[in-house]
Amino acid sequence: MDEFDLIKMYFAPLAGPEGLGLKDDAAHFSPPTGFDIILTKDTMVEGVHFPDGVYGADVAERLLRVNLSDLAAKAATPRGYLLSVAWPKHLDTKLLSGFAEGLKSCQEQFGLHLWGGDTVSTKGPAVFTATLIGVCPEGMSTRRMGASPGDDIWITGYLGKGFLGLAEIDGQIQNQQFIDGFYKPPPRIDLQKTLRTFASAAIDVSDGFVADLGHLAKASQVSATVEISNLSFPVSVKNFWQRGPEMVQKFLTHGDDYEIIFTAHPDYRENIISLAESLDFEVSHIGQCGQGGGVTILDGSLPLEFQSSGYTHF
Repeated sequence: MDEFDLIKMYFAPLAGPEGLGLKDDAAHFSPPTGFDIILTKDTMVEGVHFPDGVYGADVAERLLRVNLSDLAAKAATPRGYLLSVAWPKHLDTKLLSGFAEGLKSCQEQFGLHLWGGDTVSTKGPAVFTATLIGVCPEGMSTRRMGASPGDDIWITGYLGKGFLGLAEIDGQIQNQQFIDGFYKPPPRIDLQKTLRTFASAAIDVSDGFVADLGHLAKASQVSATVEISNLSFPVSVKNFWQRGPEMVQKFLTHGDDYEIIFTAHPDYRENIISLAESLDFEVSHIGQCGQGGGVTILDGSLPLEFQSSGYTHF
């Protein structure tokens, strides 16, 4: 099967009108009047971002969902994406059928379509890259910068999904439910009304909670103080959280949770709680921004120390 047959069989059925049936060299997109275009891009490498030898629907879902999380942190609505596939020469391209099914499933759930991209062969591991395109009412997207001293710090959902999911995949724990937390993290698109209306800054948790909160604090030129007793967990996850300091460190620095950290003025606290009641995930007030810089995580009155705040590639 050559490149064009591969595109026709697996990817052309996923194309929206902007993608022109994947028969052209570029997509055509006219944003709605009064909206900003929001762009994000992530790359996943076999053996780094997903296990060796796994190429199916789960990897495709993960690829799109981590990008959707970036759009969620910007209060953007997803519209389409560009896809790059570097496929190992020694593998049968029929294995891409499962990958395409994962793309289709995610597209249908979150309302976006494939607009174009590129497919190549490689002697190395599989590499998948997605560039997502979203829209947001002009001037209403949230950024890392914008938090002020005195602002509340909030987080959606719960931490630990990425760490526990990978531990399950690696056979370190036995709990099947955590695999979906790794491959299918729920992008918090439904938070966009709250962010557009009340948030001063936002970021998603990809590198690690401590690291990403630090990125937000640095960009906003504030300090961030969080009390870990304010973090919320379902019972099945809380059982692991309570195993001791080493597990707490893993939850706070591992990353791959794709929850949203955001800040807002305390005057909006009741409004945020009210809006959050309509969502199918928790939104928790966990701390406060202050003068200066840096991140402090308190366990009671004691600040925790971390050898590493999160994941880095280099």
